[in-house]
Amino acid sequence: MDRDPGGADGSTPSTIAVIGAGTMGRGIAAATAAGGLPVALFDVEESALESAREWIADAAARLVDAGVVAADGPAAITERVGYVTSIADAVADADLVVEAVPEDRGIKVETYERIERHAPTEAVVATNTSSLPLADLEGAFEEAGRFCGAHWFHPAHVVPVVEVVYGESTTDATVDRTCAYLEAIGKDPVVLERDLPGFIANRMQLALNREAWALVEAGVASAEDVDRAVKGSFGFRLPVLGVLEKDDHAGLDVHHKVMEELLPDIDRRTEPPAVLEELVEAGRLGVKSGRGVYDWSAVSEADLSTLRDDRLLELLEVYETARDVREDLETAGDV
Repeated sequence: MDRDPGGADGSTPSTIAVIGAGTMGRGIAAATAAGGLPVALFDVEESALESAREWIADAAARLVDAGVVAADGPAAITERVGYVTSIADAVADADLVVEAVPEDRGIKVETYERIERHAPTEAVVATNTSSLPLADLEGAFEEAGRFCGAHWFHPAHVVPVVEVVYGESTTDATVDRTCAYLEAIGKDPVVLERDLPGFIANRMQLALNREAWALVEAGVASAEDVDRAVKGSFGFRLPVLGVLEKDDHAGLDVHHKVMEELLPDIDRRTEPPAVLEELVEAGRLGVKSGRGVYDWSAVSEADLSTLRDDRLLELLEVYETARDVREDLETAGDV
């Protein structure tokens, strides 16, 4: 359905609070400040806020260096972020509150009760949960219509799309205002009309991931070659064509025939593959342990994260150009 970018009351949220200064919370705060809005970042731990302060300063510098933020220098971005250990102070004047606390229902429910106690009655509350059903969370609110999902992707200050999700009680105005906030800071909101596990992107990502592990486990190809096949073939096209748009280009009759041939042979297990379980049991957890599918022991986790973010920043222009072309085509078709 079409959205009113100004929200039902014509207002775009302009004062933002982010609850939780962990990996996602600090990224959301950085994205908000880089997009030109003031943001209060709350955490109970002073050490978490100090770590977030240092990280946001570095992220701001990298965004400016990459040309993503044209009008501001790093100092202007960092000055928009306030750091508080009082949730009451964080949300007192907020138009929109993003909750980014750990994926624990009890912690989230307690957090919502405190937010609702201190935030303005008209403030939107958006959860960044990626795994908990919104129906299990909205009961914490006296006014559940103000609550929705806003699922960001790591690294939050770089990845453009945010999934905005309706709960059972979410009002259109809540979704409209959340989308307006995201658009105001340069993000690309994708609206889910109903809540379901994994939303859109994680469901599709996991389906791809399941087949990748199955191919490695079956000895079809090495992990390196599976990754190269993804990066250099359909993965290369994804920022421009997506999935369903690519099907239109290929011809739906062709795609229908390919599905008939391949679907019976695609992996469909409902439990993690043995090869993945073996790596986890061996303590090979990926970058954070130094080894996973690949050996990362020769480089620091911080350096890898910086390199990853720089490469993703380079792709932003490709994504935005492709999105603009699609929008231009849709506009031309309406003429």
